[in-house]
Amino acid sequence: MSKVVRLEPGCAPPEEALLAIAEDVSQAKVAAFPTDTVYGLGTTALIKAAVRRIYEIKRRDSLKPLPILVHSVEAVRRWACWTPAAEALAGRFWPGPLTIALRPTKEGRLLAFAEYPTVAFRVPNHPLLLRLIAASGVPWASTSANRSGMPELTDGELVAAEFAAEVDYVLAAGRTAGGISTVVDASGESVRVLREGSISSRRIEESVA
Repeated sequence: MSKVVRLEPGCAPPEEALLAIAEDVSQAKVAAFPTDTVYGLGTTALIKAAVRRIYEIKRRDSLKPLPILVHSVEAVRRWACWTPAAEALAGRFWPGPLTIALRPTKEGRLLAFAEYPTVAFRVPNHPLLLRLIAASGVPWASTSANRSGMPELTDGELVAAEFAAEVDYVLAAGRTAGGISTVVDASGESVRVLREGSISSRRIEESVA
């Protein structure tokens, strides 16, 4: 049974509690949390057993890689080969609902699936989540807080009802804005939109023109 932490929208838990949650996530605990789009499930991306828990909880196809949440562009540069296109996109849309797929560095192969040449990263525009990720000191493997094939959840109480028996923490902070992130491949000289979401393909194209 998880610990459900109920928060007013825009508020954070006391610093001691926030640091404890961040530390637990870095040690393979799984949390459900609000983002700038929908609620998410996440854990350290550096422990394979923890990542497998995400797949089991979500009932997600194990061959579908999880995007990685980080707290800053500088954090991405540690794990991914940065490109001019990524620089342009991050400068305009991060933090925000944009996921950028890049080729991993040697260290970044720790986050990668052998079958895929890239790893997808996002810096979410949510102050509480950014503080948690930064305090944990690790990148987070993440996915939307819903069962595969079901609608994404935007209400913290619905997330608690669905996942409290399977995750270690639920941070319930009211409703989120909804929508999904746009996913682009910026690993090469040109940019490919892999999934159009909250940011339109036209805005992506204008940013790298």
